[in-house]
Amino acid sequence: MIHNHGVLKAITLLYLVVGIIAPFPKDFIWGAATAAFQIEGAWLQDGKSPSVWDNLAHLPGFTSDGKAPEVGPDSYNLYQQDIDLMKKNGIKHYRFSVSWPRIVPKGRLNSTVNDKAVARYRDILKALKAAGITPYVTLYHWDLPAVLAIQGYGLTDKYFVQDFAYFAEVCFKNFGEYVDNWFTFNEVWCVALLNEFKQRDKGTKPYLIAHTLLLAHAEVVKIFREKYNPKKTGKIGIVLNSSMMYPKDPKSEKDKEAARRGLVYSLSWIADPVFKGDYPEEMKKRAGKRLPTFTEEEKKKLKGSCDFFAINHYFSELCEDGNGETPWDYWSDRNVKTSYDPQWKLTDSGWPIVPEGLHDLLYVIHTNWAQSAKVPIWITENGCAVSEPTLTESQHDTCLLYTSDAADDTPCVDLGGRRIINKQ
Repeated sequence: MIHNHGVLKAITLLYLVVGIIAPFPKDFIWGAATAAFQIEGAWLQDGKSPSVWDNLAHLPGFTSDGKAPEVGPDSYNLYQQDIDLMKKNGIKHYRFSVSWPRIVPKGRLNSTVNDKAVARYRDILKALKAAGITPYVTLYHWDLPAVLAIQGYGLTDKYFVQDFAYFAEVCFKNFGEYVDNWFTFNEVWCVALLNEFKQRDKGTKPYLIAHTLLLAHAEVVKIFREKYNPKKTGKIGIVLNSSMMYPKDPKSEKDKEAARRGLVYSLSWIADPVFKGDYPEEMKKRAGKRLPTFTEEEKKKLKGSCDFFAINHYFSELCEDGNGETPWDYWSDRNVKTSYDPQWKLTDSGWPIVPEGLHDLLYVIHTNWAQSAKVPIWITENGCAVSEPTLTESQHDTCLLYTSDAADDTPCVDLGGRRIINKQ
């Protein structure tokens, strides 16, 4: 869901009240989104090399049914059917990712470009254009070429920035005539933290991964703006993710502070560098030397490196002050204990359904970054996971998110004692 205005007032959500659907602004944009590893299949077709996810999915016991997505939905081959289906259902905007190990199989700077893969993606983009569907392309949705990880050129390697920039430039050169909207990385928070780290690395490696990705983002944005966006019609940015965080006890100053701190460590960690040029001061003070620093030149490249604020949001959390352990890693630095309200209904993935959380998170984004930077807010992912094995069940969805007044740009009111929002 993407809107062309930066003010929160212009962002309206679907809500259901006695069967009436609220009107959307005429220029509100609905879309669908996928990722290459999720839908492409064709895992070694046309010269593609394995990604880290291919390798993981082939490990015994890693997937629920023991199968790796070697074929999956097979969208790499059946893309025309997918596009026809999107057109039939009125989808006019489509976000998807391209596969780094498919386009540059060896992953490295100046290594061979896979012409077959480039040709296929161009065919997909041509088909989208013919169907009247606007593409939004993610360059990195977690499928690092496995060869880089195996050879030691992973997400913390000093060569990662130049390797990723080379891959990105291949994409700009070959797909730029069809693509105006680009995302460098999807969910840096997840990439940095959802890994199995050795104990000795837990205090530093998440921060180093995020730092490397931010530097790569800034370099790619610079290349795009200077060489591949001469008419200034294209847009580029990074995709953040966050839950909305509320104080568990709205009367507790410690819980209020924990909720605020939780948002700093999920949102400000990445948003501050790309909109303000540096990490939040409290993160720098708490992590000390474990948090890398930017040079003055890097700060200048980072500040203003997003043409929009892209956010993925799925659920909310209740926060209370942590156990106060001596800071030594991200989680002890954050020092926040989270839980769910037992009254919140859960999706089949175990995440709570909290419609007002999206409204409140948008308000936080608007007041802390989007408004001052004069950029629009793009909701790039949102929704819920439900099991609907039959057509009847899918037509009578019990997990529709319903909320009203999401277009309100006033400070959040106190609903149930918890919606207390302060600027970061």
